[in-house]
This record gives sequence, structure tokens and C-alpha cells, in this order.
Amino acid sequence: MLKEKLPIYRTVVFFMTFLFSIGLFLWLVKPFLYTLVLAVIMVGLCHPLYLRLLKPCGEKNWLASGLICLAIFLGIFVPLVFLITSLSVEVANFYTYLRTELTVTSLNHFIAGHTDKVEHLTEFFSHLGINYNLTDIQNDIIRLSKEAGFWVYNWTRMLAGQIVNFSLNFVLLIIFVYFLLIDGPKVKEYLMALSPLPRDQEEMLLHKFNDMTLAMVVGNGLAAIIQGIIGGFGLTFFNIQSPLLWGTVMAIFAFIPFIGISVVFIPIGAYMLFVGEIAKGVVFLISFGVLSLLVEYILKPKLVGDRVKVHILLIFISIFGGLATFGLIGIIFGPLITIAFLSMVDIYHKNYGKHLL
Repeated sequence: MLKEKLPIYRTVVFFMTFLFSIGLFLWLVKPFLYTLVLAVIMVGLCHPLYLRLLKPCGEKNWLASGLICLAIFLGIFVPLVFLITSLSVEVANFYTYLRTELTVTSLNHFIAGHTDKVEHLTEFFSHLGINYNLTDIQNDIIRLSKEAGFWVYNWTRMLAGQIVNFSLNFVLLIIFVYFLLIDGPKVKEYLMALSPLPRDQEEMLLHKFNDMTLAMVVGNGLAAIIQGIIGGFGLTFFNIQSPLLWGTVMAIFAFIPFIGISVVFIPIGAYMLFVGEIAKGVVFLISFGVLSLLVEYILKPKLVGDRVKVHILLIFISIFGGLATFGLIGIIFGPLITIAFLSMVDIYHKNYGKHLL
């Protein structure tokens, strides 16, 4: 009996040890796991270009990979460092502006020039059964401005402190991309050999991941950058304070369907209308509304196409869940995790669901 049970015992011990070693390895790479995932995504995007460069480079894979890494450095790292540095300065200036301009005296002066509108606003609230008078408005605006200023100040310090950390992670990213481009096929075959799934299912998962990456990075990412850049120039044209800061906020919110850049331009346009700049406010709202519609309903569908079909509710959940779990990088990680789940569900329905019922 002991001899019959021994092989099972050895198998159990092996897999327990194997899983333990996997856990230790993941714990070891945890400090730069996000960087490694980003490198894998970037390699998936750059691999077709890498294959095209091999022939002009005389089949020297190290040269083709090096050229792509140089392009990533010049095209991503340098602009991002410039953006973060400029953004830190602009956020600091915006914080100073809030502290110096938004005071009790300036607020009283502003309200004195728009007394009729403030009275209409308080009457509107009273009809709704809300006791919200002029003093409450002043107190709330001052409180919110102080909280916003404090948040902006902390964000400025965080940005300045993250530049060094960002630079180190980007160096690691470049190293990962360089070697994964050269040895990517070997790594892919090695990992797929470890998977218990059939090869066709593994290929389907990889295909869906590649499509999702293209949709999120090339589609949504490029569309968000375009909206942020055009929005920043538009804010400059309309003489809005801190255009780089609000352009960056637009680019971030542009990832979120149906909300997008409206979270920035609608309050600004409403403020213009409130202070009596009717023509300017109408032109502002129409201009940014057209920009949002063109990008969301013309540019994005052409960039993304039919690669990924995910319900709008799942997109919301994946983006906001990703932001809450991983921070800003969750804009990319959240949808990727969602598409992995949906892909596994699809595999279950096609291959296992009927057999288990």
C-alpha cells in the first residue's frame, strides 16, 4: 500500500513546492511588477515594428531592439519628464493663485457685482426646501478653495518626489523591453508550455489581450492625448488659468466614457455664463463639445474598430476599479483584468460549460 501511495505523495509534494516557489518569485518581483507588465504591453505593441526593422538592421536583433528602445526613450520619457516638471511648476502657481486671489474680500467683491444672480440662486434653493443663503455660499467656497489648495500643494510635492522614482522605473522598463523584444518568442513558448490550457485557448487569450492593449493604449490613449493637447491650447486661447494642468486633467478623464473632458469644460463654461460672458461661454462650450463628440464618436471608433466589444457598464467598473486598486495606472490595468476575466468566461462556455452540466 505504501508503494502505491508514494507516487501520489511525491506529486502532491512537488506541486506544493512548485506553487510555493511561484509565490516566492512573485514576491521577489513585486517591487517592479507594474513595470514588467507595462514592458510586456509595450513589447506587444512594438513587436511588429521590431520585425520590420530586422531586415534593414542586417538581422541584428540587438540593433533593432536598441533602436526601438531609443525611440521609446525619446518619444515617451523625455516628453513625460518635461510634462511632469512643467506640471509641477504650474500646479504650484495655481496653488499660489488660489491663496492670493480667492479671499473673503475678493469673494465679497465678486458677489457684489453679481447680487441678482446670487439672489436667484438662493431663491432656487429655497423653492427646493434648502436653506442656503449668501453666508453659506461664501463659507463653502472658501472652505472648498482651501481644501483644493491643500490638495494641489500636496500633489505638487508628490510630483516632484516621484520624478526620481519614475526615472528609475523607466530605466527598468527600457531594459525589460530590450530583452523581451529579443527573447520574446522564447519567453512566450516557455510560459505557454507551463500552462495546462490547450494551445488554441492560449492563442485566443493572447489574441484578445493584444486587441485590448491596442484598443486601450493606441485607441483610448491616443484619443486622450489628442483631447488633452487640443484642450490645453483651447484653454490658453480663452485665457483660462493653468491650461497645462487642466489639459492634463482632460487627458486623464478622456479615458472615461460619456464623462471625458466635460468634467473640466462644462464648469468653466458655466462660470463664463454666470459672470455674464454669454458669447464667450457659448463659443467655449460649443468648441469643446464638438471636440469631445468628434473624438468620441469619429476618431475613437476608427482607432479601436471592432477589436474589443465590452459593455459600457463593464468599462466603467474596470476603469474606476482599476483606479481605486492600482492608482492612475489602473486606467490600463483595470480593463486588461476585465478582458482576461471575459476571455476565461468565453473559454468556459465554449469548452467546459456544456460538459459540466
